[in-house]
Amino acid sequence: MKLPSLFKTPRYQRFHVTPRYYDPVKEEIEARTSRIKSIVDADKDVLDSGDMPQSRISGSFVTKKRKGINMTQPVIILLLVGLLVGYWYFGNIALYTFGLISSVLLYLKIKRII
Repeated sequence: MKLPSLFKTPRYQRFHVTPRYYDPVKEEIEARTSRIKSIVDADKDVLDSGDMPQSRISGSFVTKKRKGINMTQPVIILLLVGLLVGYWYFGNIALYTFGLISSVLLYLKIKRII
């Protein structure tokens, strides 16, 4: 579980290693799959009217990226500014209230209720 922060942390870098050995079984599997794909594409062209049902499994493994703005950093900044303004107006009561609310929210996040 990663807690939100004000600073962006670098993500890990991915790399791809190409094997240095020849795998005849893998080549045979790739040849078969390309042949079957060409047959399926030919059948799909024949049934151009769209009568083939869509597979429900194919969309299940696609990762969906959320489009929009990441709101955690602005929310954290607003909370800190609110804490500062609350401390100026109300004193230590604002600090205690902020500590109580943040500890309850952290507990709920750890228990995965929120």
